[in-house]
Amino acid sequence: MRVHLMLAARRAGVPVPPVVLEAAREAITRAFPVPAATVTASGWRSASGDTASLSWSNEPEGHGPPALCSGAGRVAGLTGHLADPGDMDRLLAASRLGEAVVRTGGVFSVFRAGEGQVDAATGLTRACPVFHAETADVHVVGSRALLVHLAARAAETASHRPEIVWDLPALESMARTGYFLSDETPFRGVGALPAGAEISITAGRRVITVSPAPEPRAAPTSRRGTRAQVDELADALLTAVRPLRDTTEPVRLSLTGGRDSRLLAALLYKADIPFVTATSGHDDSPDVVLAGRVAEALGVRHRVSRPKRSEGGTDLIIPHPRVRTHNALFACEGMISAYENIPGGTRYDPTPRMSGHGGEVLRGGFLQNQADPDPRAIRRRVDALFGKNADVLTREGKEHARAVASPWQERCREDGPGTLDHLYLAYRVGRWHAASRASLLRAQNPVPPFLDNLVVRTALSMDPLWRRSEALIHGVIGAFAPQLRDVPVEGRPWRFTTEARDPTLADRLRLHLRLPAKEAAPEPGGSVPAGKPWNWRLQPSPELLGLMRAGVVEAHEALKGDGLAAVVNEAHIAGEEPPGARMDLLWHLYTVSVMLTDAFASPLPPDLPSLSVPLPESLSTGR
Repeated sequence: MRVHLMLAARRAGVPVPPVVLEAAREAITRAFPVPAATVTASGWRSASGDTASLSWSNEPEGHGPPALCSGAGRVAGLTGHLADPGDMDRLLAASRLGEAVVRTGGVFSVFRAGEGQVDAATGLTRACPVFHAETADVHVVGSRALLVHLAARAAETASHRPEIVWDLPALESMARTGYFLSDETPFRGVGALPAGAEISITAGRRVITVSPAPEPRAAPTSRRGTRAQVDELADALLTAVRPLRDTTEPVRLSLTGGRDSRLLAALLYKADIPFVTATSGHDDSPDVVLAGRVAEALGVRHRVSRPKRSEGGTDLIIPHPRVRTHNALFACEGMISAYENIPGGTRYDPTPRMSGHGGEVLRGGFLQNQADPDPRAIRRRVDALFGKNADVLTREGKEHARAVASPWQERCREDGPGTLDHLYLAYRVGRWHAASRASLLRAQNPVPPFLDNLVVRTALSMDPLWRRSEALIHGVIGAFAPQLRDVPVEGRPWRFTTEARDPTLADRLRLHLRLPAKEAAPEPGGSVPAGKPWNWRLQPSPELLGLMRAGVVEAHEALKGDGLAAVVNEAHIAGEEPPGARMDLLWHLYTVSVMLTDAFASPLPPDLPSLSVPLPESLSTGR
């Protein structure tokens, strides 16, 4: 992982205050959650001291470009990866950095500094985010939100170890959905740069520009047109993984029974890139069974990782929720719930890794699980996305949620499908996935072809409703690995096989009344019903439930109005929900509660024992 921080004085020629540089160097232990002994630092300052760039990395020497590269009279640092490492020189010299980034292959953001100027830019998905803040004396731009906040606070307070100031209204989204549905962060004054955007600060003046997304063309109406768009996406995917041909270790692919990781397996197979596959789950789960069939069809090695159990095999062993939450907070800076499975920090491993996360970009974003594409149904979906669990909010929290939703609701009236498509990119990828990806980058080398700038640009240029049909990715899989056409997919059938005709009045009534659909015609490869597997996070033991509820209440009592009570009704903080109800919401409330009380005080996790969660009889007996 590479961490970058850039500072620019508000007045040209006036040096950045030394206390800000001192605070940044001290704060890195809180903002960069990896073993300190593995971190190397580098930096640059302008001749007058009015601009500075600081970088830290725990990646081994020789892995990728240097943390700070120089050229064209500038220095620049990168987070993520370039599809062609040679593009770094072009990014250093580009007169319009934002435009150059969105037209460059890879998944990355760039931080660049020169005499009297700093600028940074995000890709089309902002999977590698850029955070920014400003004070009366300095502009602060960086790749870690907590680091940006602490540097800005140092400028405001003249303290080398300032206290965190929370943006409590912004936390309403985290508290009810588990991630941010806005460009805000937990930290007051710190925002996330939009996707495809550039922030430029010259002589103390800040300008933010956003590159327009490509306009989608009409859906193909002939086999030739379909083949042309399938080939176009296939070529973009092959270009995105081309550098992996030189990797010394096989790519490690996390494979499931679904569509997206299967497409990656077919892509690596077609590109002749060595890879191995692994699946996590119980032996009889559809993911494990179908992933094994995909690996067998492609002739690659496959491994199954089973959840850790007690010695007798009747219980699942899980971390204490405080330990689990500490890991999620330090890795993801309070921008994703501890409900999510966030890997722990270990020594950096440069072996390339892939998973199907983000594949929905190729299937229309939030359209991919939109059952009814009718404009009214899409408007209800947007309302539901921004209104999820809003009943737990205070009046102030609800006002904030409505303000965040308003621009998207207005946009939805003009272009419903496009709104769901871009909402997914803006928040599910740009906030949820970006936060989760940070936990991977600190110890791994994730390479997500679906989020490559050129792949995303290609996808966005195609009709989102046609992408939703899944005919596009089905065609790409067939072109890459024809032998996978007969391997079933998990869950529902390929959509284009069940929605090949316009819905009739009876179909719309069936959707409205939520009646079961008519049996569809057989589809390519068939499908295996996914069902709802047992999930210990949603079906907790009494011990786990008690610990989490107590944690929320204790934080509320300690913080009073400076905590969750600013955005969540006290009745819900006190545990008004029936035992086990809306457990995802409880995980979100617990995450925010721990963050507000611990305040990123120590990167070391608390020393608390693991818990045992009884397995359902069907799993504990091995059936």
